[in-house]
Amino acid sequence: MQDQLDSYIKTTYKKRWEFFSEGELKCKGTGEINMNEEFMKKLIALRKKLDQHIKIISGYRHLAYNDVIGGNRNSPHLQGKAVDIACHGSKAYKIIRIASEQGFMGIGIKQHGPKEDRFIHLDMDDYVTPTMWSYK
Repeated sequence: MQDQLDSYIKTTYKKRWEFFSEGELKCKGTGEINMNEEFMKKLIALRKKLDQHIKIISGYRHLAYNDVIGGNRNSPHLQGKAVDIACHGSKAYKIIRIASEQGFMGIGIKQHGPKEDRFIHLDMDDYVTPTMWSYK
C-alpha cells in the first residue's frame, strides 16, 4: 500500500519544470499558470549555469491582474515569457551575465532601494536586438 501511495505522490506532484514550482510561477491574482515552454528551457539552463537558488517573485500574469498592478499591456509576463528574480549584488551581476549569454532578449534591472525590493527581470519578447533597461 505504501509503495502505491509513494508512486501516486511522485507522479501526481512531480515538478513540471526542474528547479521551479508552479506555485512560484503562477499568476499572483488568479492562480493561473501559462508559462511558455521555450522560455522555461532557457530559464532552467540559466539556473543550471548559475548553480544557485533563484527566487521568482513574478512569473505568468493574467491580463486582469496585470491591469490591477499597473503592468504594461504588452508585458511578456502575459504570454508566460518573463520572470522577475529577487536578487542583488554579485548574484544579480551573475544573472545578468548568464542571461545575456543564454539569449534572453529583455533584461530589466532594479538594484536600488531596500535589498528586498531589488530584482532582475528576464524575458523573451520580440525585440529586434537584445534590450536592457533600468527601473526607476
